[in-house]
Amino acid sequence: MRIFLVFFLLLPVFAQTKAQSSNDQKKTIYYVQSVYSQLHQNPSKFSRVLSTFECGQPFYVLSSPISDFYQVEYSNYKGFMSTNVLSQRKPDGCWQDMYRRFFDQIEIGVTEIHYWGRLQDLLIKGESK
Repeated sequence: MRIFLVFFLLLPVFAQTKAQSSNDQKKTIYYVQSVYSQLHQNPSKFSRVLSTFECGQPFYVLSSPISDFYQVEYSNYKGFMSTNVLSQRKPDGCWQDMYRRFFDQIEIGVTEIHYWGRLQDLLIKGESK
């Protein structure tokens, strides 16, 4: 009975140290490079979209690329973002920053931001042969 009681008393201590050690890992910061980009539930551009983020938004990268997607974290969001839209260098040419008055004046709603992000997500970039 005493062993059982000691086990239950020490269980929260072990759980807390494990949580702290996972939070203490050094995380790499990457920045969104496109006008809008989407955070996905799974490493696929066709998976459920969790949220849409603007150019310059920082993310913690949690893993190496999985089928052209990084597993990332921002605040309480965790998901996958395309490697094509993330870079370790903070962008200096974000439209939202360069043309702030224009973006503030056109009053883009959440729905429009989602669709612009979706377009950026599905757009195939490259050169024709």
